[in-house]
Amino acid sequence: MAEQTAQFPVRRYSPGQVKDTADLVAVEEPLEIRLQGEPFQVLMRLPGLEKELALGFLFTEGVIQSLSEVITLHFCGTATDPLLPPNVVDVSLTEAALARRGRRHLEVSYSSCGLCAKEAVSEICRKVAPVGSNLTVRPEAIAALMARLQEFQTIYRDTGGTHGVALASADGAVFLMAEDVGRHNALDKVIGRALLEKRDLPAMVALLSGRISFEMALKAIRAGLPILAAVSAPTSMALELAQELNLTLAGFIRGPRLNIYTHPERIIIYTQRLK
Repeated sequence: MAEQTAQFPVRRYSPGQVKDTADLVAVEEPLEIRLQGEPFQVLMRLPGLEKELALGFLFTEGVIQSLSEVITLHFCGTATDPLLPPNVVDVSLTEAALARRGRRHLEVSYSSCGLCAKEAVSEICRKVAPVGSNLTVRPEAIAALMARLQEFQTIYRDTGGTHGVALASADGAVFLMAEDVGRHNALDKVIGRALLEKRDLPAMVALLSGRISFEMALKAIRAGLPILAAVSAPTSMALELAQELNLTLAGFIRGPRLNIYTHPERIIIYTQRLK
């Protein structure tokens, strides 16, 4: 696998002191996804789990609906040189999946169409099925899983420049984790890995190292993930979408504390509620 960190010169300043030294930074490389050999999308990502990223991206963007719609998935281009990162993934899809590729942006690109947030959420709800899982989990389990994610964020500890995402079963027996320079990429990587390993996505909790945006909520809903938990805050549009499409959002997970924003019935609390 290609290097994920690199040394870069830096001038560090603190009051009364300047020091020229080197800093460890996260590597960012382009990944081109091709469909049937034709360019489709370029993602800027941290090297590693390229096939999983391509697969997860196609799944959470609505191009494919299951792994069965993928005929082949392979590297090309620089993958022939072991010293270079595999920067091109070519995916062959079934005819049904190819028919969806032209409609991919209809559900996620609103910046130029004049829709307000409520209209955008309504449009999504007409095209995306709500989460159907009845998974429940204790808040203590979510806290333990989040601590485990933070423990495994080795590149973040070295560079401070990556996000971490994990998918886990409620008991932690299954724990899939990825880091990337982009939150969306990290989520797509773990979803792609879960698809390849034929994991039961509706029985898993997603854990994020950052905030929950509308796009992250939508990816989780498309994947059928019932609970999306983060160390930071959700946005208003993420909350509206989660409420409408039956996704449980939990934020500000700091030690044993958390905020439950939508569909709290999935997080089982046995202590008395404070008024």
